[in-house]
Amino acid sequence: MQMNPRLSGLRCLRCEALLPPADYPEGCPHCLAAGHPASLECHYDPAPGDTMELPVWHPVTLGEGDTPCLQAGTLAQAEGIGQLWLKCESANPTGSHKDRMAAQLVSRARLAGATRVAAASSGNAGVSLAAYCAAAGLQANIAITRNCPPLQREAMQRFGARLTTFEDSLARWPHVADLCRNQGAFAGTNYLNPPVGTHPYGVEGYKPIAQEILSVCGLPTDIVVPTARGDLLWGILLGWQHLLRAGRIPRLPRLHAVEPFARLSRARSAGDARGQWEGSTDQYSIAGGTVTLQSLEALRRSGGSPVEISDAAAAQAQQRLERMGLATELSSAAALAAVTRLRRGGQLDAESSVVLILTSDGRRG
Repeated sequence: MQMNPRLSGLRCLRCEALLPPADYPEGCPHCLAAGHPASLECHYDPAPGDTMELPVWHPVTLGEGDTPCLQAGTLAQAEGIGQLWLKCESANPTGSHKDRMAAQLVSRARLAGATRVAAASSGNAGVSLAAYCAAAGLQANIAITRNCPPLQREAMQRFGARLTTFEDSLARWPHVADLCRNQGAFAGTNYLNPPVGTHPYGVEGYKPIAQEILSVCGLPTDIVVPTARGDLLWGILLGWQHLLRAGRIPRLPRLHAVEPFARLSRARSAGDARGQWEGSTDQYSIAGGTVTLQSLEALRRSGGSPVEISDAAAAQAQQRLERMGLATELSSAAALAAVTRLRRGGQLDAESSVVLILTSDGRRG
């Protein structure tokens, strides 16, 4: 395990300042000081061929990545679109896409000399970080809420995580901030309010999803991504940007962000990601009233849209997937419901080739 020597710096999404390779758990320090939390994008020196670079070489691994991408012709026909593919991230070791990020993030934590990782989690991220910390010999401190699914709570504890419970999601962040700022923990998630994306080295772990989709499906017109703070959405975009720069594709696919109530659309209208847009939902993995600049930037760069999906619509989609033999958590199934809305809104048609990111199978929730 070692840091990639071709990692040359990190550039701010907002002010475009280029910073030297280091750990920036709070994003761009210049923008944070100005009151505008902003994520950073990794930059690499040119490499032979078109290698998709990641920050950590030979990371701690449990076998994440290369997840199935299933063609769903019957669903495509029912939705009136050309092709539909299901990218099943539940095939990752702990059952969600979070394993891709955890592999890079936990590896960086160990290389940085940390002995523990601190995070706030609604479930999937906590399970993943706890597992990868166990594999790396690090302690995981996870802040959860009282409505964290019991089976996910138990999984974190089985992997050796120390849990601290709070009444609501925002109450977790000051606790994680104290662990990271004052007690030497490595940041496994955001802890700022307004939020910034997770550590950029971790988010880079999502880039290979783009290559995996291209290898199986070719270049889709649209990708539908369940979204909370946008780490997955942004990381997938980074992968497609690499393929575009390498000349592997002629254009970016549109990335659409699925959310349980209007947040990104309101933030985009306001021209500011720092608001608070609360709502009630059972889609716990993509809940919360905040958004990030990286989500808005992913939509802007790709030409995609936010799509609000109710719990009822997500539950109907979940049942449709179950009849195909696919178990998904509610927030994953919402991606299928979003196809219907995008088709009715004229953003998808009979020529569209669409990939849904099914983030978790829901066996623990």
